[in-house]
Parts: sequence; structure tokens; C-alpha cells
Amino acid sequence: MLSVKAIYDGEKVTLLEKVEIKGPKEVIVTFLDSETSQQLQRDIYKLAEQSNSFDFLKEPVEDIYSDNDLKKKY
Repeated sequence: MLSVKAIYDGEKVTLLEKVEIKGPKEVIVTFLDSETSQQLQRDIYKLAEQSNSFDFLKEPVEDIYSDNDLKKKY
């Protein structure tokens, strides 16, 4: 399965990136409502903040990287 972004102008769908697919393929087209999509994203972030899913990152043993690991400092 491959997902790519596209724009529908009311008549045709234009893919926003090159796709190399041979032959006819069945597709699923999902029309995104940007307001609904943004609200969903906010809800997911809020849920992640309220859960304990990322608490393990607070443990010192999980802090395995330092500035010495950088290839280039900005």
C-alpha cells in the first residue's frame, strides 16, 4: 500500500509527488477537511500529554544522546 498527498480541483486529482505504479490499480480517495484534521491532531496531542505513554523518556537511562553525537552543530 502506498499513500501520497494530492489535490482535487473539483474535476481531477493531481498527485503532489511522483509515483511509479505499473498498470491500473484500485485506490482509496479520502477528502480531508482541514479543520476536522487539525482538531483531530490537537486531540491526539492532548491525549498523548495526558497519558503515561512517554513517561519512560524522563528516565536518565533513556537520555542516550549528547552534543557529541551531532555531525554538525547549528
